[in-house]
Amino acid sequence: MIPTLRTMTRKSTLGFGKMKDLTVQRILDLRKPLVLISSYYKLTSVNYTEDILNELKITKEYRIQKPSANKEMYYKFLNENGYELKPRSEKGADKMKRKTKPFSKGYLQGLNHGR
Repeated sequence: MIPTLRTMTRKSTLGFGKMKDLTVQRILDLRKPLVLISSYYKLTSVNYTEDILNELKITKEYRIQKPSANKEMYYKFLNENGYELKPRSEKGADKMKRKTKPFSKGYLQGLNHGR
């Protein structure tokens, strides 16, 4: 399968993720550039026009050849442009998950015999 390249303009809707119904301009207005930056570096089929890349401060040295993805360049861009990565913590569903004890042979045998 050949990847198709989507060059997105300001009026293009994102079409994926939490902000799938929003346009690129609306995401920029909401001051959420990290959504667009991460999609540029992590998705092979997403590209932006020259003016959007300049507004996101993705200069020629940080651009990647499309269609491709490059997470190393993404992390390099974030570190050198002052974005802060938050480490994932032990919260949410994993923390709330209940740990079950293994059942003994006698208990399971009792369940099978209807006790």
